[in-house]
Amino acid sequence: MPTFGHLFYGFCLLLPLMYYTRNKFSYKIAFVFMVNNIYGPDIVGLYFVTPFHSILGFLLLAILYSLVFSYGSRFSLVRSEKGFPLKFEDSGIRELNWLNAYCVTAAGGLSHFFIDQFFHYGTNMTIWEGISISLEEMLDWSGLAYHSVSVYMLIGETIVVITLLLSLFFFMKGFKDTAKLFAISTALSVLLLVFLSTETFGGEREYAVLLCSAVYILAPLFLLFYVARNVEEKPNEVADVPKIKRTTLLKIVAIIGIVVGLFYVLYSSLAIFMSDLIASLVGTSDPAQIASIQVLGFYYITFALMILIGSIGLFFKKNIFRYLVIIGCSYFLIFGFPLAIAFFLCEKEVKEIFNKRD
Repeated sequence: MPTFGHLFYGFCLLLPLMYYTRNKFSYKIAFVFMVNNIYGPDIVGLYFVTPFHSILGFLLLAILYSLVFSYGSRFSLVRSEKGFPLKFEDSGIRELNWLNAYCVTAAGGLSHFFIDQFFHYGTNMTIWEGISISLEEMLDWSGLAYHSVSVYMLIGETIVVITLLLSLFFFMKGFKDTAKLFAISTALSVLLLVFLSTETFGGEREYAVLLCSAVYILAPLFLLFYVARNVEEKPNEVADVPKIKRTTLLKIVAIIGIVVGLFYVLYSSLAIFMSDLIASLVGTSDPAQIASIQVLGFYYITFALMILIGSIGLFFKKNIFRYLVIIGCSYFLIFGFPLAIAFFLCEKEVKEIFNKRD
């Protein structure tokens, strides 16, 4: 489940980047990464038991989910001149194309799994639903030898020393040459571990380190920096051209909003009126937790009713109803997809429809 730990970890990664780049690192990329670092793989799992709370599962879900963030990269949160202190402002230009949005969404999701694996009791690296690897299994891959002394260590030590010394030369030559050194030294070390002995590096738990570093550090950061560089070097300067009349799309969005609102009302009602059942599904019969589930149900049904009533009101093109839907869908950011509705209602063309009517 999303916790402040996910949020804290995201800031720990992003703050040094923002400091080093003197605040030139795209705040929209940072936002997409942060949202998925916290909520990403959990969004569908909060509704149903699905295979999407897994590495491959989320990478598949992100194909669709990243469309929300590509579209959302048109918007910024800025100070408002009146009414609410902040508002979504539409630039009309998507800063992230679909591929870039997908990469950042995937990067955030992989970072999410890092927290899940190492800071929950009994949680594993889940590749797919039913296919997972525990940390203990990863550690066991390196065999029985652990902190052992062997003549093979001379080979491993030589590789480490040579790689370190060469890094001073290859770092100077740049990314591509450094990547070659990284790949060659890694491949050679793995071959020695597999075909010679794990004692080559003193019986340390090398396989676990290599796998977790590649999945939870290299992949997310590389995807993040790839997108940041791509956006900086090839910025999109072409405004979105609406393919559907906004008056027509507004009606479609209103209908979707009604369906979403009804779903959340039902979802919240289950927590209120069938809290025992919900408690059993999460594995508890504690009366205090059952009462807490009911309180959560009453809290969430408030926002669900805002979406439902507001979506019905969209047909009357009154700003008050638009605001209700924006607030409700923005709060349900934890569920991911409703954020697209909030963004749509903040489009320049859509706001003009409501302002003319008012």
